[in-house]
Amino acid sequence: MFNLKCLFLPARENAKTVKFPYDNKEGVVVETIYPDRNGSVYSNGIYWQARCSDNSILEPGEIVFIERLENITIWVKSIS
Repeated sequence: MFNLKCLFLPARENAKTVKFPYDNKEGVVVETIYPDRNGSVYSNGIYWQARCSDNSILEPGEIVFIERLENITIWVKSIS
């Protein structure tokens, strides 16, 4: 049975969060990631939409650690 409640919840409450499914949990920033805005990260042969989990600015070429996968967006933090 379809749950209508999921249509009316804010996006954060409706998101499916899972552990990142790959063993390699590092990636390279391709497009700048600003606080509260998506950027792009290349990891495991795939370009991912990415957000920064600690609200810092991540520049292209920076190596990042992937914390989790939420819908089609990965949450990352800087390794350095």
